[in-house]
Amino acid sequence: MWTLNGLPQLYHPLFKSRSFRRATQDRFFIVVEATDPKFQLEKTREFLGRLGGSGVEEITESSED
Repeated sequence: MWTLNGLPQLYHPLFKSRSFRRATQDRFFIVVEATDPKFQLEKTREFLGRLGGSGVEEITESSED
């Protein structure tokens, strides 16, 4: 089952995010990956904001702290 889910994953760009690190302490984290051809960054950002999302951020392969 672990292999089918791609685990263990030794690296992912999310691992560099301070927000992601907080998720293991007292928060939770939702990831929306942009691999879907219908994905639109601004519409997704607006949708999450309407739902009350805070700290909505874009993480790319080259994102730095």
